[in-house]
Amino acid sequence: MGWALKSRSQKIQTLVELAEIEEDKAVKTLAAVQQQYQQHLAQLEQLKSYVEEYGQSTVGQGRILQPIQMLSTQAFVAKLHQAIQVESEKTGRLADVVEHARQVWLEKRTRLKALQKLHDKFKQTEQAGLDKREQRFLDELSALQQSRK
Repeated sequence: MGWALKSRSQKIQTLVELAEIEEDKAVKTLAAVQQQYQQHLAQLEQLKSYVEEYGQSTVGQGRILQPIQMLSTQAFVAKLHQAIQVESEKTGRLADVVEHARQVWLEKRTRLKALQKLHDKFKQTEQAGLDKREQRFLDELSALQQSRK
């Protein structure tokens, strides 16, 4: 059946199906970036926790560190802080990506809902037209039967 022969509701149904595919892709993208964000957030928390535990273990032991040990410890803690900074930046960028993906999904969902409503409206209009034609046909048939009597 060609595009010109399709009813308005059938044409809109095609658009609804395409919008459903787009919305589904947007949902999957959002879920994937949310998962990445959560992983990086967990990794950031682990790094922060490790720095805190490491600091407490070296200070809490109450022992005197040799200068070389102190420098080594400071260098290690500095690297941990650097890793925390890098992970914080990654997490911040991913939060922006998650928000963008959420906005895209909301737009796709809104478009889908609008197309579904339009499709329903066209179907109701077409059904009302069919009902009128059927009633006219039945009225004409009844009039023919009355005239034959």
